[in-house]
Amino acid sequence: MAAEPSGPAGLSAGPAGPDGTQENRRELIRLAAVELFARHGYRGTTVRAIAERAGVDPALVMYHYGSKEKVFSVVIREAMRAEELLPALPELLDGPPGSAGSDSTRGGPGSRLVRGFLTRWEDAASRSSLLVVFRSAMEHPEASQLFREVAGGELLMPIARRIPAPDPELRAVLVASLLVGLVTGRYVVPIGPLADMDLDTVVDLYGPYADAMLLGRLGTPPPLP
Repeated sequence: MAAEPSGPAGLSAGPAGPDGTQENRRELIRLAAVELFARHGYRGTTVRAIAERAGVDPALVMYHYGSKEKVFSVVIREAMRAEELLPALPELLDGPPGSAGSDSTRGGPGSRLVRGFLTRWEDAASRSSLLVVFRSAMEHPEASQLFREVAGGELLMPIARRIPAPDPELRAVLVASLLVGLVTGRYVVPIGPLADMDLDTVVDLYGPYADAMLLGRLGTPPPLP
């Protein structure tokens, strides 16, 4: 492998202390990319701009990631990892009521899944990366393709593997579509009154549909309250 190019301040390829390691520079580049993708979109962000924001040479971005597309792919993967979005996935889908926390007693596994997913969006720190992914996927075909590839492997398959019902892959896609529509109207392009509801109300409204998609007979609406 070729030697890592020096940064703008003449940093060498090897570790240069806690703030100068290769891993630290790689993370600085990723964080800069998240900020710029959020501000300018996928097409409006360049490798040079990412490098300038991270305080490194553009060659260093290419060394660590290879292309803008691969930087964006990493941003998506970090944001869409099931263990980050839904760290208690086994308990959310497999466990009895109450096993994933006191709030999980409201509804079945679909309701718990909705709550777990929205909890990540409610957190401002994780929301910024998620907004980058969703907005870019809505605007640009290249980003949309990357989103589909990553979401399929990182989120849909882990969910499908835990669904104890026929057609688990289809059920996972249906639930994912419900979640995408929900977060779009609540966070990405906020629409009232959905965007203004408290979390419990949203879970109570959407949870029964997610429960039916996960475990019910497909094509049969959930029972009326």
